[in-house]
Amino acid sequence: MKRIFKVVLTTTLIFAMILSGTFTAFGAQTDGIKMQYNGEEITFTDAAVKMTDGRVVVPFRQILETMGADVTYDAKTKTITAKTTEKEFSFAIGGTEIAITEDGIASTKEMDVAPFIDKNLGSTYVPVRFIAQTMGYCVGWDSVEKTVVIIDPATIFANTDEDFSVISKLMKSDLDLGKPYATTGKFDVDVTTYADPESIMPGMNFSVAGKISRVQQKQNADLAMSLAFNFEKMLSSMTAEEKTQIEPLLSMFKNADMKIKMDGESGITYMNSSLFTTMDPTMDENTWYKMNVYDTHEEMGIDLKSIYAMKYSSLDFSELLEGSISQMKDVDTSTYEGMKTTYALLKSLIGDEAFIKKTAGSYVTYTLDLNKTSIIAAMAKIALTEGISKDTLDMTEIADTLKSVDFGVDLMIKEKNGSLSAYDLKGTCSSEEMNCTFALAGNQKNAEGNITIDMKDAMKMIMDLESHISETSQTPDISLPADATVVDYQMPTANEM
Repeated sequence: MKRIFKVVLTTTLIFAMILSGTFTAFGAQTDGIKMQYNGEEITFTDAAVKMTDGRVVVPFRQILETMGADVTYDAKTKTITAKTTEKEFSFAIGGTEIAITEDGIASTKEMDVAPFIDKNLGSTYVPVRFIAQTMGYCVGWDSVEKTVVIIDPATIFANTDEDFSVISKLMKSDLDLGKPYATTGKFDVDVTTYADPESIMPGMNFSVAGKISRVQQKQNADLAMSLAFNFEKMLSSMTAEEKTQIEPLLSMFKNADMKIKMDGESGITYMNSSLFTTMDPTMDENTWYKMNVYDTHEEMGIDLKSIYAMKYSSLDFSELLEGSISQMKDVDTSTYEGMKTTYALLKSLIGDEAFIKKTAGSYVTYTLDLNKTSIIAAMAKIALTEGISKDTLDMTEIADTLKSVDFGVDLMIKEKNGSLSAYDLKGTCSSEEMNCTFALAGNQKNAEGNITIDMKDAMKMIMDLESHISETSQTPDISLPADATVVDYQMPTANEM
């Protein structure tokens, strides 16, 4: 029971907070290592790329200047300083601490390899992965080509805000996010699981009615959620003997609640729920699980703190794209060209040029109809106009994939005086294994929607939801009750999962 409980809780947290991505370690090759920056191979003139302690190191001045930094070296203090338009960082040869200043905010980090001087070559080496990621670049290792790959997302997404200004309206808010806001919401979910003829697992049908209240200011949040389970439909189809056996178990889950308190600066999060005592008799109602969600996700290669910082500011589409790219895995020497192709395809499908614009008085309405026919047409246009090779954009393979899927999306965005007034999103997606429909509508403070997912021969879920945001004088209380018992939450291992 404890093992199942840990898996359920971990899965819930992942669905609530996760953004995918992992970091890629460099390979162990030591001979003939190459380096690529934005699709072009770098030729080092004075010294070669080296491997030290399992990390790739490179001559500092050429790599930093190649990546667009102005570099200075103080021989007296043996300190290297690099400046870009967005940040400045400095570090001393032989030390592992690097000082970073970005947007006027100073911080320090520890490098995994200390910069050093190769006395035989007279060159100063720095750890390339750490330096490139400090600059906000995507870094990977192509083991086949024995090549370190560095990509500056800004070079690909330089015009994103202009190319995607319409859809970006969904991500921008006129709310003063420095102030506290109260969110109230509710949802109703009906779940049906189908009986598996090859096992003894019976079909199930139950519903959940949930309510959520949250006070949030910037990244600090105080959330309370209540769940009411209803198993009447399932029980009505059972025999008296089956009811007698299962009713005691179901009664444990009839009503549940959860409280979450999060310190957005540190990432420390506390969770308390009646489900804890239900699934683990050693716990009581005053027990709070503690975990650092930033550290937990950092182990998976996800910079959750930076993601939240973007979320609770004025988020641009370019920040969203660059943030997702910086967390990419499986980076190789073809990735840069693949990113450029993906950008061109996105621009054709959901960029400003894809919307139909209509003006009526002070209102401007944008509409978009997206389906697989428009995707195939956009791909053909890109292949023709951009001269993209078959290896980069395999029309046949993608077209064959689209044959097995039928989908359509209709999006309406309405603005007044440059601000979002309303949105309406409807769509369907179906394949041999699954059918899905969704409808979401609202504005900056209110939202409602319906989602239906039918996984054939497995389960069907229907969800209705709504939420409302209002300014409040209350600030999020992230402190624990005086009688709280704190237990460090341990993520389940791979074997437990």
